[in-house]
Amino acid sequence: MAGEFNNRMVTLARESEGLTQSALAHLAGISQGMISKIENGFEDPNGDVLERLAKACDVPVEFFFQREDVLGEGFVDFYHKKRLTLPAKPLKKANALANVRRLEAVRLLRTIEFDAVQPFPFCPTDESWSPEEAAQFVRATWRTPPGPLPDLVALIEATGIPVFVTDLGHEKLSAICMPGVAGRHVIVLNSLLPASARRFALAHELGHLVMHNGSASEDMERDADAFASALLMPSSDIRQDLHGLRFRNLGPLKVKWRVSLAALIRRASDLGLITEGQTKGYYIQLSKLPGGRKKEPGEFEAETPRLMRYLIKHYEENLRYSREEVAKLMVLKDHKLAEVYFGETINRLRTLEPKRHLHSVSMPSADAKLW
Repeated sequence: MAGEFNNRMVTLARESEGLTQSALAHLAGISQGMISKIENGFEDPNGDVLERLAKACDVPVEFFFQREDVLGEGFVDFYHKKRLTLPAKPLKKANALANVRRLEAVRLLRTIEFDAVQPFPFCPTDESWSPEEAAQFVRATWRTPPGPLPDLVALIEATGIPVFVTDLGHEKLSAICMPGVAGRHVIVLNSLLPASARRFALAHELGHLVMHNGSASEDMERDADAFASALLMPSSDIRQDLHGLRFRNLGPLKVKWRVSLAALIRRASDLGLITEGQTKGYYIQLSKLPGGRKKEPGEFEAETPRLMRYLIKHYEENLRYSREEVAKLMVLKDHKLAEVYFGETINRLRTLEPKRHLHSVSMPSADAKLW
């Protein structure tokens, strides 16, 4: 096995599984003190400990020898669309999951000629532009027709940005994006959200990448929301639909524009097409619906990412990789590849190690095999 042990990958593997150090210790049959020392760089685990950690975290042993950086320590490593009341624990797990998906994407993109699957240019905008101007520029660059956008996931992935849909552990976290991964970006959407909220969150994250790539400001969340509204509902196109808006008209408009009822109300209010009193009244009526604002009626089918599956198929069909070789290249277990990228549900149970806890780690000799 090439490379050196990377202690930060133990933390990443543990957090992506939502495990505390004590939970990992229990699963691996290792003391929490040992895990703490390993993660903080005070101990290098031997082969047996590596196998135990890998089994408990459901990753290959090779996962711990990846040299890529783990994002999340820099202020703009991540952009999140989340509520302020989101607890810290699900956010930590979500960041770790996003990092794992990012590492998998980087490994596939590193050795592929990507121009063949990137028909659209990515289009960062001038920082002096308003969110409305930035959204207009993106639509013009992509040559999208007036009116509702077609499949937004497909449009974004056509620029070479992988989009992932995964359970981020909490409905208050809508999406995460990571700018500038090996020259590419990555967006992760929360599968817990309904399709309309997911689509708006995707447009919001695109706004971050287009307007705030590598930078941050006090207004960036508000600007990203404004960008998303303008991208999905251009004022010149939707104004007529929202003029004289009545609550009963929201359902058909949701189907047409593929946005939530709440987003339509907000857009009408921002464009001055309904009064402040009407806005409050419509939100009250919305909250009284059976599902409230969390589960609006009239949801449409969610858009499906296809870029990563396309790349995997390219390796298999054109580069003659086996499915097992692709999984090894991406540094994940075969069943994880099937579950994450092909939607194949495989029931697997972790088995607890009945062995006694290991409390110390002996440093391997130079010729010792760790795997």
